[in-house]
Amino acid sequence: MSYIVVILIMLVVLNTYPIITSQNFVYQSKQDSMRARALLITPALAGLDKLTPEPVNDIMSALDVQGLARMMVTDAGGLAVYDTALTDNAVGRYVLNREIYTALNEKDGFWSKFSQGAFQSKAAVPVVSRGTVIGAVYIYEYDTVQGPLLLSFQSLVANLSMGVATAVLVISLVVSSALTRRMGGLLRAIRFAREGEYNHPAPVKGKDELAELAKEFNDLTAIIQRTDELRRQFVSDASHELRTPLSSMRLLADSILLTEDMPLTEVREFVGDIGGEIDRLSRMTEKLMLLTRLDASVKVNVGRVELAPLIMRARHMLNALAVQAGVTIQCELDEDCAITANQDDIYQIVFNLMENAIKYNRPGGGVSMYLFHGGDGVTLYVDDTGVGIPEADIPRLFERFYRVDKARARLAGGTGLGLSIVRDIVARYGGAIVIKSEIDKGSRFTVIFPEADG
Repeated sequence: MSYIVVILIMLVVLNTYPIITSQNFVYQSKQDSMRARALLITPALAGLDKLTPEPVNDIMSALDVQGLARMMVTDAGGLAVYDTALTDNAVGRYVLNREIYTALNEKDGFWSKFSQGAFQSKAAVPVVSRGTVIGAVYIYEYDTVQGPLLLSFQSLVANLSMGVATAVLVISLVVSSALTRRMGGLLRAIRFAREGEYNHPAPVKGKDELAELAKEFNDLTAIIQRTDELRRQFVSDASHELRTPLSSMRLLADSILLTEDMPLTEVREFVGDIGGEIDRLSRMTEKLMLLTRLDASVKVNVGRVELAPLIMRARHMLNALAVQAGVTIQCELDEDCAITANQDDIYQIVFNLMENAIKYNRPGGGVSMYLFHGGDGVTLYVDDTGVGIPEADIPRLFERFYRVDKARARLAGGTGLGLSIVRDIVARYGGAIVIKSEIDKGSRFTVIFPEADG
C-alpha cells in the first residue's frame, strides 16, 4: 500500500506540475508578445498632447493592428477614443477595467485565462507624453490555436498516467501477492517454532532479502532443534546414569535390612559397595557442575600456565591407580611450554586424559606423555597401549555420557563426561584435540594450545 500511495502521489504531480508549468509559459509568452505589440503603438500616440478620436483614428489607421480580437485607446480619464470592436463599440464611453486602470497609473496591466479550450488575454500599457500619462492602449486576444495544443498535451499526460497507474497496480498486485505468500510461509514456520515444532521449515525461494531471512531462520531453528535434542538426551542420560548407582545402593541397603543375622564381613562388604557408589555419584555430580560452568561461560582467572609441572602433578596423583592397574607412566616433557589459561581447567584436561589412558589400558601396558613446542603452539601427546577405539565410535567420543564399552566403563568408574569436559575446555582456550586409534594397538590423544606470549 505504501508503494502504491507513493506512485499515486508521483502520478498526481505528473498530471499537475507539467500542465501548470505549460500554462504559465503560455501566459508569460502572451504577456510579452501583447505588451510588445502595444509598445509599438504608444510611440506614435505619445506625440499628441491629448488623445482625441480624430487624430488617434488617423494614427491607428496608418498602423498595422490586424490579428487582434480587439484594440482600444483611452485618454487620461479612461474615455475610449478608439475601439476596433464591431459590436458594443466603446468609443465615447468610459472604460475603467483593471488593466486600463493599472496602465493609467503608469504600470503595465495584464490578465489571462484558459477556459473552454481557449486563452483569453488582456493587456494595457500607458501612453506617456512629456512625462505625463495621457492615455492607455488596451489589447484583447482570444487565442483558439494554443488551447487545443495544451489540451492534447493534457490528454497525452493523462493517458500516460493511466497506463503507468494500471501497470503499477498490476505489478503491485503480483509482487504483493508473491510477497504475501512468502511472508505467510515464514510466519507459519515462526508460529510452529514458537510452539516447539521445528520440523516445519520456512520456504526459501529466490535470492532476495526475504529468501535470506528464511534461510537464516531455518538455520536458527535447526540449531535450536539440535540443542533441544541434546538437552533432552542429556537430561535422559543424566537421569539414567544417576539412577544406576542409586538403584545399586537401594538394592544393597535392602539386602542388609532384609537379611537377618548377616555376617559382619558381608555387611562391611555391602557398605563398602555403597560407599563406592556414593563416590561415583560424587564424581558424576562434580563433573556435571563443571560442564554447567563451561556451558554458562563463567569467567575464570587466567594467567601463564606451565604445562610440565601440571603433568607431573597429575602423574603423582594417578600413580597409585597406575600401580593397581599394572600400567607404567612415562613422561618426556619440554621445559618452558606455557599457555594462557586457568590452571585448574588445564589440570582437568591432563588428569582426565591420563586417567582414561590408565583405566582403559591392559595389565602390563604403558602410558606415554609427550610435551613439546610445535609449529602451531604447544603440543601434548597422550599415548596408551590399550585395546583401541573402533573408528565408528571416534566421532562420538566427546558426546556426554557416551562410552564405547559401557560395562567396562562402569567397572572402571567412568561417567562418560570426562572427554566432554576436555573438549569444552580445549575449545575455551582456542585449542584443538585430535584422536587417532587402532584396535588392539592403542590410542593417541593430541592436544594443541596456542603458546603464551613471552
